[in-house]
Amino acid sequence: MNKSIFLSINFEFQSTLILARELFVGASFDLNSRIYVKFKRTEVWGISRKELLQYPEKTLGFHLGCFLLKHNYEPQPRCENHDVFHVLTGYQTDTAQEIALQFFLYGNGKRSAFLLLAMFAGYLLYPDHYKTFKKAQKKGQNTCTLHDFKYKEALNTSITTLKIIFKINQL
Repeated sequence: MNKSIFLSINFEFQSTLILARELFVGASFDLNSRIYVKFKRTEVWGISRKELLQYPEKTLGFHLGCFLLKHNYEPQPRCENHDVFHVLTGYQTDTAQEIALQFFLYGNGKRSAFLLLAMFAGYLLYPDHYKTFKKAQKKGQNTCTLHDFKYKEALNTSITTLKIIFKINQL
């Protein structure tokens, strides 16, 4: 009887810690991304989710529109490429997958303060995902450099073609 009470308390404690971790990291990422966007000097695409969904079905533009629709997002000005990275690599938008995407991008050669902060948070707060992060970084190393590509100009390109160009098919 005592053992089952202990296990129940332990489970509740772990569940609470996991929830607190998600809330803390999510709020931190949201704040940091708002700051990051203010200092980022890339061109705003000026295109809506609705416009993306009008691209032909097999194109990057259409797939990006579907991704945004699925998650109820609109393109975030100056961060449109980030959503493209999700579309091309298949990483989801939950916190651990966002961090895994940052490890992928680090392996792919991207460097930024936000990326390093996300990786640090991953190491510190997500020890249960170390294997996923390590695997993501290795995948990034084995993929052609994709973080500095001009995706706005490639919205009419087949998503399959882009995955072949960047060698992402194995992901």
